[in-house]
Amino acid sequence: MEEQEIDIRGILNLLRRRLSLIVATLVVCLGIAGIAVFALTPIFSASTLVLVDTSRNALIDPEAQVSSASAENARVDSEVEILRSETVLLDVIEREGLLSDEEFGVRLGLRDRVLAFLRLGDADLPQGDAAVQSVLNRVKNAVSVQRRGLTYLISVQARSEDPQKAAQLANALAEAYIQDQMQSKIEGVLAARDVLEARLQLARENIVRSEQQFDSFISENIDQLAADPGSSVADLRTDLQSVTGSREELQALSQTVSAAAASRDWATLVAQLESEALAALETQRQTLATNLSSAAGDSPTAINLRQELAAVETALAERANEELTDLRSQVAELDNEASGLRQQIRSDVLSSDLPVDVLTQLYEFQQSADLARTQYQSLLARSGDLQVQSELQIADSRIVSRALPPSSASFPNTRLILLMAGLAGLGLGVGLAFVYENFVGGFTSESQLTLVTRMPVIGDIPLQRLSQESDSAADTLISAPLSQFSESIRRARAVVDQYLRRGKTMAAPLDQPVGEGQKGVVVMVSSSVPDEGKTTVALSLARAYAQSGKRTLIIDCDLRRPAIHKNLGIESEVGLFEYLAGRTETESLSSIILRDEETGLSVLVGSKRSDIPTDQLITSSAFARLIGAAIKNFDVVVLDTPPVLPVVDGLYLSQYADALLFVVRWSSTAQAEVRSALSRLEQAKNPDAPILGVLNQQVRSQSRYGKSYEHYYDG
Repeated sequence: MEEQEIDIRGILNLLRRRLSLIVATLVVCLGIAGIAVFALTPIFSASTLVLVDTSRNALIDPEAQVSSASAENARVDSEVEILRSETVLLDVIEREGLLSDEEFGVRLGLRDRVLAFLRLGDADLPQGDAAVQSVLNRVKNAVSVQRRGLTYLISVQARSEDPQKAAQLANALAEAYIQDQMQSKIEGVLAARDVLEARLQLARENIVRSEQQFDSFISENIDQLAADPGSSVADLRTDLQSVTGSREELQALSQTVSAAAASRDWATLVAQLESEALAALETQRQTLATNLSSAAGDSPTAINLRQELAAVETALAERANEELTDLRSQVAELDNEASGLRQQIRSDVLSSDLPVDVLTQLYEFQQSADLARTQYQSLLARSGDLQVQSELQIADSRIVSRALPPSSASFPNTRLILLMAGLAGLGLGVGLAFVYENFVGGFTSESQLTLVTRMPVIGDIPLQRLSQESDSAADTLISAPLSQFSESIRRARAVVDQYLRRGKTMAAPLDQPVGEGQKGVVVMVSSSVPDEGKTTVALSLARAYAQSGKRTLIIDCDLRRPAIHKNLGIESEVGLFEYLAGRTETESLSSIILRDEETGLSVLVGSKRSDIPTDQLITSSAFARLIGAAIKNFDVVVLDTPPVLPVVDGLYLSQYADALLFVVRWSSTAQAEVRSALSRLEQAKNPDAPILGVLNQQVRSQSRYGKSYEHYYDG
């Protein structure tokens, strides 16, 4: 397949011809874009930067845990997804009160409003979870969270019709995320502490059980232990019982005093503590209470008595707290003394001369108690650490750049939209120009006609401006033989001759007259639709052949609208129609052939319009004999035929043609009509006869020869 060169000049000419279409398309696109830009609601965007610290900050454990790069990247990506989560967004909705916000609040959507307007749905606002979900969807659409490359920075962007609200929403989302992160860390620590608290209770029970087992063993074997010479176990046990008894009495007294102080039972306090100071204060209180009961309620004396009574009761409470603190201190001292006695008893027991099995059991009890105590202390220390850690937690993320209200809207981007609309309009305009030029509109160049129809184009014929309507452009070959029009006709004749020689359709060379046993050629001139100038082209081509010395006959085969006689300015009562219809007395062909005095061209006019179907005349034996006689007596026979699409005659006439000239009017004939007519001709014509295109009535300024060759032409 041959490569086709890009015709830059043809493209530029096409753009110049369709400049108005391109400009109109560009203006329309820019207009639509401009209307859209000014109709759209401006949207402002604000962005907050959050830094994720992957070292897992803890104030009471400052040494960071070392982690791999992949783990840190996964951590940052996880934080991005947490920022996008509905939990954080719902927290923002609650904090900012977005349920009642004008922009994000509960309202009917476009679909619901349309259905309500058409009375196909309810116009009620959503309630409950549906309302929250609608607001959540709007907030989701208004925010975006993304990681900045491979850094630990997360960009939180919010969009709103209000620049202040956009910045506020972005900052609120970042703050809610950090707050949620810190709360999650605190809850995790407290959950661990609660687990340890449960273990602490078990550890306490283990200690008590171990101590009880040891004490029970000693109590059960006290007689055996006391019988050992030099053993002080019995005396120590007696002392321990005495201390334990005193401790229990003081503990009971402490509990009674604490309950009396809480209920302000001053009489019980005085009776239990047996303190002279408390007794004196109680006596004073009772006296003040008695005096107050007999005094008037609002008198100054009553007021003073109330104040004094309140002061005495306060003194009683303070004194009671002092006594209670002293009691608790005594209980603690007795606890320490009892613990010391127990340790001394254990030490004496373990150092005494006891059977091996008894000592082994004692060691087991002691070891169990020590282990329970050690475990308890470890759990208690860890529980304390977790409690402190829960109070000293800090977030792993922090805001490094807070969002500020934007000064300009991020949407719509007027410049970008207009630029894109301009480029789109320009591209669309150029595309429409090519479509119109190559598929819809008329033909404006030989290359375009060749490309679309796939037929050879032998030339273009310029448009001739006529001074009078009665004039014919074919007269230019006589009046202005050196004109551009005349030259284009002669060029068309030369190309037709070349194709005829190449196809070997001629029995005799074109430069020699038809001799004995030789035949002339038939050149058919047609078009797809009327008013394309085919009659002018046919007559001009016939005159060009006649001027070159060829015996030439032109036959006006357009029996529906004969026009050759009008172009030549001749009248005849007898023509082709009368001859074929048998309405003439003579049967001699030569008697009805006229002569063009200017060029010597022989002419067979159509004379009158047919009043019967013309196809039956064209397909008659009389017409076949006419063509046979013509090619015997003339070198060239030119058939001016009717257009192919409206009349069928041309399809029958094409069977006689050695070459077909298909006339297409410049920038006028629709391409679909041309393709349709050519398709019909291809099926009807002689297979060896070429179809040659002619672009007719081309505007001179569009001619491929341009002004640089005008000095070669005359007229």
